Amino acid sequence: MELYWLQDFLALVRSGNFSRAAAERHVTQSAFSRRIQALEDWVGSPLFDRSAHPVELTRAGQQLLPIAVTSVEPLLDFRASMRSSAIDSAPTVSFVMPTPCSAGIFPALLARLNRELGPLVCRGSVKRIDEVAERYAAGEADLALSYRHPSLPRPREFDELDAIEIGDDPLVPVCAPQRRGMPGYSLPLPAGTPLVYLPYGRSSFIGRIVDDEVARRVPEVRAQRLFDDPLIFVLKELALQGLGVAWIPRSTIERNLADGSLVRADDGTWEIPVTVELLRRRKRLSEPAEAVWELLNRGATPVDRGSAVRKLRSVGDL
Repeated sequence: MELYWLQDFLALVRSGNFSRAAAERHVTQSAFSRRIQALEDWVGSPLFDRSAHPVELTRAGQQLLPIAVTSVEPLLDFRASMRSSAIDSAPTVSFVMPTPCSAGIFPALLARLNRELGPLVCRGSVKRIDEVAERYAAGEADLALSYRHPSLPRPREFDELDAIEIGDDPLVPVCAPQRRGMPGYSLPLPAGTPLVYLPYGRSSFIGRIVDDEVARRVPEVRAQRLFDDPLIFVLKELALQGLGVAWIPRSTIERNLADGSLVRADDGTWEIPVTVELLRRRKRLSEPAEAVWELLNRGATPVDRGSAVRKLRSVGDL
């Protein structure tokens, strides 16, 4: 017997009507009727007199009612208590990461860890990217996530850490679509046409990368500085409003690309590769943190501090 059969039984007792009880249980009336019939088959006797309006309990139904009332709620409370205890007792691993990682990389990583390691509570502390190394070196978290791009210097603190590449999160040029889903802007632009570009600001790690790439490849730029040092979420919203082209980490716009609310402004050759790294101290971590490191270290690429890796894995593989 299934517990939800008893829940269905009690819903029908309360309403006296199959359609209302089915709505309460969020199923179709035909499915609800089949479930009541399954309970009656299990009991071996009809539980409701369907000729009455509203339906009435049969003798067998009257006998089952107090059993159901005293069983369902305690069982549901017991299950909730056990699940809560499991969550409370789950091992915990803390991460420090830059803001962009928290938007797309970290949720995907958390899903994989729970699939492959079992229940795991992860805590994320979000910092500016130039603060991640300092905070992690100071012992703020078990592990750290960071971005890496060859054009920017590596923080000195990272020289004392072990690092592996666990994926990539390229910056993709996107804009709002025009009619028939065509991009409002298309790279490369015709000669003499300026790029309407939504910048992050030079104080941003990603902003410096994108500014350098745009300056290198675009002859004429009209920067839409509508927000002082905007976060990724703000810049994405500006792009959604059709105000220009923005280079956004792929992990944060996958759903927008899928539903067509944002489209690529290029043919795939203008995205900027960015490596995602996992970092750890060179000493024994907590048991859960060691388990996370060992899982992600299998087949990962150790970071070569002297060169950039050319072929990267997809964040979707996390």
